[in-house]
Amino acid sequence: MEYHKPVLLKEVIDTLKPEKGKKYIDATIGLGGHAIPLLSEGSEVLGIDLNIRSLEIAYDRAKKAGVSSLLHIVKGNFKNIDKIAQEAGFTKVSGIVFDLGYSSFELEEEEIGLSFQKEQPLDMRLDNSLGVTASDLVNALNEKQLRDLIFLYSGEHLAGKYAKAIVKARSLKRIQTTKDLADLLKSEAPLNYENGRIHPATRTFQSLRIAVNNELENLHDALPRAAHLLLPGGVMVVIAFHSLEDKVVKTFGRNVQPRLMPLFKKPIKPSDEEIKINPRARSAVMRAFIKNND
Repeated sequence: MEYHKPVLLKEVIDTLKPEKGKKYIDATIGLGGHAIPLLSEGSEVLGIDLNIRSLEIAYDRAKKAGVSSLLHIVKGNFKNIDKIAQEAGFTKVSGIVFDLGYSSFELEEEEIGLSFQKEQPLDMRLDNSLGVTASDLVNALNEKQLRDLIFLYSGEHLAGKYAKAIVKARSLKRIQTTKDLADLLKSEAPLNYENGRIHPATRTFQSLRIAVNNELENLHDALPRAAHLLLPGGVMVVIAFHSLEDKVVKTFGRNVQPRLMPLFKKPIKPSDEEIKINPRARSAVMRAFIKNND
C-alpha cells in the first residue's frame, strides 16, 4: 500500500522538537504520517481520528516500526480533544498537531463519498453517526440555500448557476451519487473552467463536505481546548488547506495572545520541490503557536 505523503513533514517535526519521554497529540492522525516520526524519537503520541480504518493502519505502521507501545489511538472528533486527552492521560503535552487535509485513502473510501472521480454514494460524513448527508442537503435545500452554502464555503463563482441546475435536475430524479452531482456540475461549467486547473465540482464538493461535517465549527471549538492541554513552552501546529480554515486559525492566534504567541511571522508553505512531488500540498498553510509560562 502506498501511504499518503504527510505535508510539511520536516517543518512539523522541526517545530515540535520531539524527544524521548515527551507527550504529543496528533489530533488528525490519519495513516500516521506525522505521528510515526514523533514516535520514532521516543515520544508518546495520542492519535485521534474519526475513521477507524485509518487508526488501524496507523497502529499497524507503528507496530512495523517497533514503536506501537508509545502510540495510543482513539476514535473520536477533535472538537472533543480536551475530554479525549483527559481520558487518555494526555492533559499536559509538549505539542499538538492538526493536519486538516484529507488523505488519498479517505478520498477513495467508497462508503464516505468524498471523491467525484468515481461512483460513490453522495454521503461525505466522516462520522456516520451524523444525521445529515450531502445527498440530504443537495436534494432538500432550496435554490437560495444551495447557492449560499456553495458560495459561503468555497467562493465558487458559479454557485448560483449550479444551485439552479441542481434544483432542476432533482425535480426529475434524486441526486444520489458523487458521479451524478459531478457530471451535472461539469455540464454547467465552461470548457475552460479555471483553465483546467481543477475539476468544476471541486469547490462545491468542498462546500458540502464542510457543511456536512461542521468542520469550521469543530476547528473553532477545538483550538482553545487544545491550547489548555499544552505545557509552558509547548507548541501547537495547524496545517490548513483553504482560506476559511486558515481564517479560523488566524483569528484564534490573535485572540489567544499573549498566552500563546505565533512562532513565525508568516505562515509556512510547502517548497516548490515538495509541491512537485506531492501536488496536493500546494494549498497547505502551516501556522504554529507556543505557549508562554502560566
